[in-house]
Amino acid sequence: MNNNIIRPDIIDFSNINSQETSFSLVDLKQIVYRRWKPALAVGIVAFTGFFLSTILKTPQYRSETLILLETPQNQQAASVAPTETPASKFYSIKDLSTEIFVLRSNSMVAGAIDNLKDRYPNISVSQVVGNLSIYQAATNEIPTDVLVVSYTDADPEKAKAVLEALGSTYVNYSLEKQRSQATKGIEFINSQLPKAQEELDDAAKALRQFRQVNQINDPEASATLATGTKLTIEEQIRGTEIAIDLKQKQVKVLEKQLAELGQDSEIMVAASVLGQDGVYTNLATELKEIETQYNLGKVNFRDSYYVMEDLKERQKELKKLLKERARQVLGNSVSPAIVDRVVLAQGNNNTALTPQTDASATADNTASSSQSDSGTTAKNAQEDINSEGSILLSFANQKLRLETEIATLQSELAGLKQSKLQAENTFQSIPQLQQTYTELQRQLGLKSEAYNYLLGRRQELEIAEAGETAPWRILNAPFLPSKPVSPDIKQGLFMSLAAGVFLGIATAFILQQLDQRVKQVEEVKQLTKLPVLGIIPRVDEPQIDINIHTTRRSYSYYSSFTEGLRSLAMNLRYLMIETGRIKTLAITSSTSAEGKSTITHNLGLVLAEFGLRVLIVDADMRKPKIHKLAQLPNQSGLSDAITQEEDWTNYVQTGTVENLSIITSGETSPNPIALLNSDKMKQLINQWQQAYDYVLLDTPPIGVIADAKSIASQIDSFLFIAGIQRVNRKAIGNSLEILRSSQCNIAGVVANMVDPEFDYYAYSYYDSYYNQSASNADGNEDRQESESRISNIMQQFRRR
Repeated sequence: MNNNIIRPDIIDFSNINSQETSFSLVDLKQIVYRRWKPALAVGIVAFTGFFLSTILKTPQYRSETLILLETPQNQQAASVAPTETPASKFYSIKDLSTEIFVLRSNSMVAGAIDNLKDRYPNISVSQVVGNLSIYQAATNEIPTDVLVVSYTDADPEKAKAVLEALGSTYVNYSLEKQRSQATKGIEFINSQLPKAQEELDDAAKALRQFRQVNQINDPEASATLATGTKLTIEEQIRGTEIAIDLKQKQVKVLEKQLAELGQDSEIMVAASVLGQDGVYTNLATELKEIETQYNLGKVNFRDSYYVMEDLKERQKELKKLLKERARQVLGNSVSPAIVDRVVLAQGNNNTALTPQTDASATADNTASSSQSDSGTTAKNAQEDINSEGSILLSFANQKLRLETEIATLQSELAGLKQSKLQAENTFQSIPQLQQTYTELQRQLGLKSEAYNYLLGRRQELEIAEAGETAPWRILNAPFLPSKPVSPDIKQGLFMSLAAGVFLGIATAFILQQLDQRVKQVEEVKQLTKLPVLGIIPRVDEPQIDINIHTTRRSYSYYSSFTEGLRSLAMNLRYLMIETGRIKTLAITSSTSAEGKSTITHNLGLVLAEFGLRVLIVDADMRKPKIHKLAQLPNQSGLSDAITQEEDWTNYVQTGTVENLSIITSGETSPNPIALLNSDKMKQLINQWQQAYDYVLLDTPPIGVIADAKSIASQIDSFLFIAGIQRVNRKAIGNSLEILRSSQCNIAGVVANMVDPEFDYYAYSYYDSYYNQSASNADGNEDRQESESRISNIMQQFRRR
């Protein structure tokens, strides 16, 4: 008990260094406490936004249906049902995850909503899948063979319609699944039928081509027919040869008669052919008229007369046209000389059937006759020529007809001979054809039998498939929902509240991370790499209550602030034992308002309370504060002691505690650094070390002003003050860099203004403990015993 009282606030630095730095609920509480205003604002905004988005949502309706997935053994076996095995008797669906996955697939849903496109044109597969829910029903945590299918939509009728379509699709799917064996058999047969049909068609085509190529239907009948055909063709050949011979004799008789008349048979035939051409006949008629006009004109006009010349030109042109037309009609079968003779005879006003000499003589006699009977003579001569020409033309036509008949008979004779040759070849090839024909018929029969078997088997499987019934059935049909399932106001309120809390805490955490100020003692340790000699809590009145001569003490004497200062004093005492004597201690910080002067003044009070001679020197001659804390005048002080020749003791003022002396800063100086770095200041420090146990110098912030650096080589050590939530990390780093560059000793760091609720909350325990003792009506702890315990602490501190 006494040991705990003697050293209640000594900090175990090894435990502090090993303290966890991970994030905890205490850290979270501290962050929210420090950033509660922005966190609350963000939380309210988030809560309002989420809650409004919930209550403003479009109402959603949910329809539901139940589908029973019966096992195969519960179905009536069909004729093509699979053979039941011993294992299938114990088959039972328990895990329906595969079926659920299939039923939710895009292909299944797409097939279901095809019939809904007319009613709901904007419906899509992704929309249905997103609003569709399928899960396996369970009874007493035992899975069943029932699926619960639900669909949610803003339109209740649409929700019901979609479920009806899906239910019908699911039942059809189960039926298709049940028919799988028969269906597979049908699919196999359908895959084989094209091949069998192709083979059958090839066999029939081969037989048909055999008959077409060989021109027979039956080789046996064809053999008999070939024999009769051969004899018939031979008789036709003999008859045709006799007809040809007869026609040739008739042609010779006509040629002889024409020769007797002085006519060329070839010319006559050519003239006969041309006489049957309308164009040639018209040209010949026109030429005759021109020649007649010319002959008549010669009686009255000379050849040089322009009319006679025109008739000559027209005559030449018509002869040229006749010659071209004759060549076109006769072709290459008649020589050009014959064509020229025919045209020349036509130009001489002859029909080519009258000898040329006679025609010329007639024309000369007509020309030499007198003008009075010239017309009559010419007309009579022309009639004689036409009469004779008609006879010759008749002979020519007869010859042409006979020659045509002869050519036709010769062609028929050639065809008959060819037919006879084919008949003979066919008769000779009949034995080989009989063998090929028999094989083709056998192949056709086999292919036809295989094809008919496949057709019959497919018909049997289709009948068996049609007899199957669907193994799945709908237990509860979809209903038309009347009440919306969302938005859920209670759930939305809870979710909005959770979102507001989360975003509020996240905001506080982000702001805390963006804040570069030091927030915890652990950060001070990590930044300074120095021992933490003291942890001073943040209090409303940072002033210890020194009342050692009072019989009845206030229990604020045992406050956490006072205990923190005592712990700092004792840690300095222990540090002095380990590292050597420390009598002059300069207290500094990184920036202003970190409580540096307050710590200096109260530390002096605690050390003086322990019976040590303590001198507090206010070395901050720019913004002095010690005289305000000690409530002393500041007309003269350190600046006067350095600049004046008077003894420094004349500037010492007595503090509120015995053994405590204070030298204020005195009047402000325009150059404090020069005063602090003077020889007089060195002499004063040496004299103070001999006169006091501890000399505490309150210096300006070293991170702002270089005053403290000027006395670094004159004092034993520095005590660095870090104000929690007052100084940032960069300022601490810069200040320590300045101190280390001055090659001065740094005793350690003091964490000031620590929040006792969130950082090392043992101080709160001390407050609670002592306050509870003060309010104890029974007086369980005697105050005299407490005073005796404090006296023992002081005596032990003095001995150290």
